[in-house]
Amino acid sequence: MSEEVENTESPEQMPDQTQTGGAATPPTPEQALNTLAAAARQARLTYDEHAAVDGCARVIAELVQGAASE
Repeated sequence: MSEEVENTESPEQMPDQTQTGGAATPPTPEQALNTLAAAARQARLTYDEHAAVDGCARVIAELVQGAASE
């Protein structure tokens, strides 16, 4: 994946209801994107499918970064 969607937090590190004992805190857009990118990397996809997912992740990363700077 590109640097924009570099996964800094694995899905296992993100708190959820079972780990915190309470209601789950919704992820930030960046955390959500990173989680989806990590799942896509681990999925059994063809090269073309991985390339398509990578392209989509880049587009979404640009939108998230643009919204964060506003």
